[in-house]
Amino acid sequence: MMRGPSLTTKCLGPLTRCRCSATSIPIRSFSTSHPLSAIGPASPKFIEVPTTPQPQARQKLDIKGTLPPPRNLFPARAIKKTSKAYLDAVTKRPKERPEPANEYAAWKRRMAASRRGNLREGLVELYKRKREYDGAVAARSKDRQEERGRRLHALQREDERLTDPTIKEANRILQSGPIPDPNREARVAEKAARVQVKEAAREEQRKNALHTLYMHARYFITTEEQLDAKIEEIFKELPDDESDNIWENFDAPPTVQDMLSEINKTETKATKFHAGPAQLTGKRMKKIAEELTGGKMD
Repeated sequence: MMRGPSLTTKCLGPLTRCRCSATSIPIRSFSTSHPLSAIGPASPKFIEVPTTPQPQARQKLDIKGTLPPPRNLFPARAIKKTSKAYLDAVTKRPKERPEPANEYAAWKRRMAASRRGNLREGLVELYKRKREYDGAVAARSKDRQEERGRRLHALQREDERLTDPTIKEANRILQSGPIPDPNREARVAEKAARVQVKEAAREEQRKNALHTLYMHARYFITTEEQLDAKIEEIFKELPDDESDNIWENFDAPPTVQDMLSEINKTETKATKFHAGPAQLTGKRMKKIAEELTGGKMD
């Protein structure tokens, strides 16, 4: 006689199949911290290192946007908003009206009265808070000023006096203020006179330069005809019997030795040696005249 599956077999069969199917699903951890197996060896959190508490280190706050500056409800030159006249003006009492016809009208009257009361109470409380804040700021500022004055005018401590290095008198004067200079006015006047002399010399030199430019301007080439005449004068054809050397056809420019020989009367040429002092005297007189007249002369 065939028997059906027993109760035990019925219970174990589906349970075994459920367990086998459950093993293929990954087990989900309900812990908030990562398991050690989820952190690789390359991560700095692989080895847990205890950290010291730092109460002074504040956490950086990620503030989204910026808040506008608060409105100044009580400016210095405005009317006093906590006075009875101002409060009566901004929270006027309604005129005498009959009883509300329904609950909605009564509710609107109650809301209006509540707004008036809130406005009066809010202005009074805000002004009270402002006075308390201003008083605290003034007291804190006064305390800081008194503390600063106390430290500024405090006597030198004994340990500072004993460990103070030696300071020379000149350095002490520099530390106490500027060096006294009794002759400052005389030095300033002398420098001003020196500047005026230099400016006058510079102005005289500029005038001489302008006058010399004016005297030389008569020889400037300003037209094409003058340019052609100057070119023909310089680049003229030489006769066949003359040399191609320019210094042989024309006199060479005088050297320093030639000028010294002219002054000392040691020329080698007989014509120059026996010449009178008229030419040299004329040059000197011209130089003296230029210095006396203050300008270039031809």
